[in-house]
This record gives sequence, C-alpha cells and structure tokens, in this order.
Amino acid sequence: MKSFALAFLSSLSFVAALDSGTMQSHLSKGAELLGTYKASSANTTNWMSTIDDATLIQNMNIPGTHDSLTWNVPALTSPFTQTQELSLFDQLNYGARFVDLRIGLLDNKIRMYHSSYLLDETAELEDIFWGMYYWLDQNPTETVLVSVKVDNGNNTAALQQQVYTLMNSPDVADYWVHNFTLPTLGESRHKLIPILRLGLSSANIPDYQPFGINVGKGWLDNKASFFLTYVVDTDGNPRQKLYVEDLYNPDGSDQKDGVNKKMNAITDHLTRAANAGPSQTDSWYIAFASGYNGITTTPKQFALGSTLPQKVAGVNQRMLSYLVQTRGNYYGVIVYDFIGMDQRLISATLGWETSGAFMNWAVSYRLCMGAVFAVMALLHTL
Repeated sequence: MKSFALAFLSSLSFVAALDSGTMQSHLSKGAELLGTYKASSANTTNWMSTIDDATLIQNMNIPGTHDSLTWNVPALTSPFTQTQELSLFDQLNYGARFVDLRIGLLDNKIRMYHSSYLLDETAELEDIFWGMYYWLDQNPTETVLVSVKVDNGNNTAALQQQVYTLMNSPDVADYWVHNFTLPTLGESRHKLIPILRLGLSSANIPDYQPFGINVGKGWLDNKASFFLTYVVDTDGNPRQKLYVEDLYNPDGSDQKDGVNKKMNAITDHLTRAANAGPSQTDSWYIAFASGYNGITTTPKQFALGSTLPQKVAGVNQRMLSYLVQTRGNYYGVIVYDFIGMDQRLISATLGWETSGAFMNWAVSYRLCMGAVFAVMALLHTL
C-alpha cells in the first residue's frame, strides 16, 4: 500500500501554494544560475520515491554537488571558478540531493559567489530558494539538503537576519525542515533541509528559534579528516557528530600526486563510514570528492583527468571504480565537481548497477567550446 501511495505521489505535481506571479519573477531573476526547468522521466529524478519513509537521512547514500551554481561562468574566468557543467535544475534531475550554495552580502542583498567571484549580477539567494521550491512542487517525493556558507565578506548580523527570514517567513516555511537534528525521509519529502555552515546567533536575530543542521562551528579548512559535534544533550555531551573529508587542495607535486593524495583521503573516510554502517543513529558522514591541486591543476582537470603532459585519471573516474568495487557499502553524502559528465557516478553513489560508458556529449561539447573560447580570449590579451 505504501509503495502504491508513493508511486501515486510521485506521479503528481503538488498544487503550488506559492503565488505564481512571484514564482515566475524569481525564476526569471535566477535563470542564469537555476537554468530552465524541464520535466524529466529519468529514474534519477525521483530516486527517493522507492525509499521507506522511516529511513533516516543520515543513513542514506546521497550524491551532491560542490559550488553548485558555477556552471554558467564566462570562459575567461572558468578555469578556477567553474566546478559544474549542469544548471541547478539539471543537477537535481540528474539525482543530486545535496547542493552547496556560497553567498555574500552586496548592497544589502544576499548574492551568489564562488570565493570572491560574483556568479551573477541579478540572482539573489531568495531566487535560488524559490527555484528549489518550484522543483520540489514538480517532484514531491524528494528532499534536498541545502548547504549555505558565506564565501565573500563576513557573517554579519544583517546577513544572518536575512538568511533566517528567508527560511522562516510564513509563505515558505512549509518548504523547510525545521529540526536541528537530521530527520527521516518521510519528514523531509517536498522540503529542503538547511545545512548551515554559517552561524546564526540569537543576539543578531529577534525571536530566534534554533533550527537547521548547524555545522559551521568546528568546520576545519582543507583537512583530510575531522569531526564536529552539531547536537549536544542537556549535559553538554555529544549527541550527533558529523565526520568530514574536505581536502580540497592536496598540494601534490603534480596532478597525479594531487589526485592520489585526494583519493587516499576520500577512501580512508569512506572506509570509516562503511565500518560505521547505515544503521547508526549518532553519526553522519560527508566526503567532498572535489578540489584542485595548487595552481597547476584546475577543478575540471582534477575531476575529469587529462591526457597532457601525461595521462592522469581524474577523481571522478577513480571514484567510479571505487564505488563499483564497494557497491553495497554505506557512504553518506559524497559531493562532486562536474557531476553530469558521467551519469554512472550518481548511480554508483546510490548503489545501483552501472554499465556501459555513458558520457553527456552535449555537456562535453559545451566544455570543449568553453576551453577553446578561454584560450582565444587569453591569446587576445597577450
């Protein structure tokens, strides 16, 4: 009966509770980062529909994207700014359920950044949130974990107030999970789960009520392995821990050495996750299979590999081999760069069978042409 109900639910779009005119305005303002929504019949679009409601989010294998909004940057700035090749809507349709949003305050509006680079002159954080509400309305069996981190400027009182208001205003509050511990999937369907890598302080927010998964305190920079406590009991003892791999710049002697160091960090982390298993209730695991290597290896080369001056398999190819070999293991969340280049990566993260050599050729063409234009622009400046 339950599987029938879920199948019926997944076949419908929720009746939009939000004003359609306001929605269209947000979709238009955010289009350069959201992309254009297209309905998808791919089995990755509603992959959560087959999972039991009682499943804890922390016990699930979840693919995600790092710096999720960087797909549409100009060619000249793309080498160290671009980390994705799909729009946010396409990433969600492909199966990504953890998205990584980087923000900063500009003219008292929350804008989208990668480090100090402004990704779009128009889009604001609210537009990106509304885009995800729209996607959830079309795919109500799903949930999306939304990581928010300040990348440009400081975590000011004004910024904290705006983030809190965007997630708690009455017209959109039902689209958010308001727990401060990870919920079950059933509690999360048709909702966003806030993963807050910025602190929200009651001193800065009138009538503040704790909510969201607060992981900003204790997050270490460029570390292969660390853990932090995000929930304590009334006596101050740890109740919920997050284990993280986030070695984004291994600083290897060359590309191959950098990829090797990164893979060592990832596989050590994923082995610990597998040993913990999918039934534990006090731990959660996130691995970032993303990064670069100094100034010699861009995020694209790091993820996808290269053939010159030597053939080097990228992190994504190495991860695919690892996931196929360890199929059935618990991984937690794995966050990727350029996730859409090979659909098998998402399937393998979910523990599905993978076969054949899938390549998104439209995406490949776009990336190749982007590289050509980048070289032409560089030559023009010389």
